[in-house]
Amino acid sequence: MADKENTVVFRKDTETLKVSELLVRKKTDMKARHFHDTAELYILMEGKRYLFADRRVLSLEAGQAVLIPPGRIHKTSTFGDDPCHRRFLLQLSEKGSEGIIRSLTGMDFEAFCQKYQGCAAFDSQTWPRALDLMDRIKSEFGGDSPALPMARLLAHELLLIFAGQKDRQEEEGSLQGAAPASPGSSPGIHGFTEDVIAYLSEHYMEDISLDDLSGRFFVSRAYLTRSFRAVTGVTLVQYLTVVRIRNACRLLKDTDYTEVETMPKHLKKAC
Repeated sequence: MADKENTVVFRKDTETLKVSELLVRKKTDMKARHFHDTAELYILMEGKRYLFADRRVLSLEAGQAVLIPPGRIHKTSTFGDDPCHRRFLLQLSEKGSEGIIRSLTGMDFEAFCQKYQGCAAFDSQTWPRALDLMDRIKSEFGGDSPALPMARLLAHELLLIFAGQKDRQEEEGSLQGAAPASPGSSPGIHGFTEDVIAYLSEHYMEDISLDDLSGRFFVSRAYLTRSFRAVTGVTLVQYLTVVRIRNACRLLKDTDYTEVETMPKHLKKAC
């Protein structure tokens, strides 16, 4: 492409809905951790992209999307040597989505995000519908006096199409005895980081040092820390703290750990 500049094709923000479309022609990676209190539907329209979301590192292609629940660390990075891509984002707040989600699915916002988090691919029939909805959302949401109610309805229609694709692909995967259909994990430092994250998710209650991890994965401390931060945008210590806090909150909510004093020491420390 002759034009080497990246272009914000569209961006509108309100308290309950944020919409943006970005066309990238030169290398750009998130430099730091990224999370927020809204759910995010990330749709890759053109190109390829690596996306780290919570525990998974995914290689995405055009026509694939990822739903990221509120509060989850995520980061995108360049796929191979070609940075060119186009992506569309919906960020939906619980306040603006709870009533619509509950009326259409019978689930509350949190349950919906937990059920449909992760990735799915639009098929040949739903992808044109998705593209049309993206255009209509921008049209309704544009101008000085955006038609926000219609934009919100269209945004949730797009979200539900994604959810339907995820349901269908998971059903087909289970019928075939295979894993749910999704973009594949990425090689190199991305696959390595995913292995480290899997280990941390299983052993977060233990004393874990950089020396222990580097020895377990047969790499230097420098490579371990540099690779992990390049993929996730956070340090190992920061990521481990997030995992411990999340599990501490889960214990407080779902178990008999009603007093911080009775928690395992690592979760107590995280609190």
